Amino acid sequence: MEKKRRTPPQQTRGRSRGQPPQRRTAPGQPTRPADHRLPAQQNSDARSRQRPPAQRTPAPSRPRPPAKEPPPRRRRRSSVGAAERRKRHRRRMKLFYLILFLLVIGTALTFAFTVLFRVETVEVRGESRYSAEEILKASGLQTGGNVFLTDTAAASDAVEKALPYIGVADVRRILPSGLEIIVEEEAVAGAVLDDTQYILVGVSGKVLDRVTEKPEGCPLIKGVAVREAPIGSQIVYEEGESREVFDKLSQAIAAVNLDKVTEIDLEDSYDAKVLYDGRIWLEFGPPTAFEEKLRFFLELLKEGNLTESDSGTLDLSLAASTDHAYFSTGIASSAVSTDASSAAASTPESSSGL
Repeated sequence: MEKKRRTPPQQTRGRSRGQPPQRRTAPGQPTRPADHRLPAQQNSDARSRQRPPAQRTPAPSRPRPPAKEPPPRRRRRSSVGAAERRKRHRRRMKLFYLILFLLVIGTALTFAFTVLFRVETVEVRGESRYSAEEILKASGLQTGGNVFLTDTAAASDAVEKALPYIGVADVRRILPSGLEIIVEEEAVAGAVLDDTQYILVGVSGKVLDRVTEKPEGCPLIKGVAVREAPIGSQIVYEEGESREVFDKLSQAIAAVNLDKVTEIDLEDSYDAKVLYDGRIWLEFGPPTAFEEKLRFFLELLKEGNLTESDSGTLDLSLAASTDHAYFSTGIASSAVSTDASSAAASTPESSSGL
């Protein structure tokens, strides 16, 4: 039996595992490159080659809108112009806020003056010979007005002129709805004989009244000539110096609370005199330091250097500077200054009296 010879399988060169074997082509035919795609892809390509291509109808063309013209380019603002515009804008805003603020303030003030701070009470305080109704009537103050719009100065002047014995009338506002009149009566400084009447003059030189008889205890003022003396106003003398000296002297007498003044002699303005208790003349010399000289005199009375039986003239012209006073021809000396401290004085017997 004849044995067949096995031929070994032909090995493919250049083929990796998983790749399909290359087709052998007859001699003279062109070789086709191997298709390395997956079988599914190959089948889809084959089916696509078999189907005829679908005919697509072109979509109707839409008319294109006309092209828009580009907006004109704005020129860049210069930095200087922009800064000026910002400044003008700030100024306008400031003016706007200022007007708004003034409107708000005006509205608030109008509301306060018309609704709030209405005068509901007017009170009178202080001691006076006039009644509260007379003082209120003279002031002209009424309820219903505005507290802040009330002219307090005019009301004060009206009271002092209409009621002469009131030296000071102080009108005050009592918030939120009240007014208060505080009165202070003026002390009588003396009486000036004018023809057949006595003119009562206050400490400030104000004419208080005209009477036919001098009140008891009121000093008599001599040596002055009266030019004008309307009640409620300041007295006017023929000589202006007399008025000035009288004002200073009367204020000093009121400051030290000196009583028992019988007479004031202003015939010589540079040597004013005061008669004390009808028995001692006080000579002041130059019209200065009236208060210090009167305090020195009171110190002598307090220490007993001048008694109730003494009468004469006490020269106080140097008392303020030297702490010495001359009583008639004798010397009343004191070791103290005019500050009203303790004093020791000796009074020799006077060779003359009043």
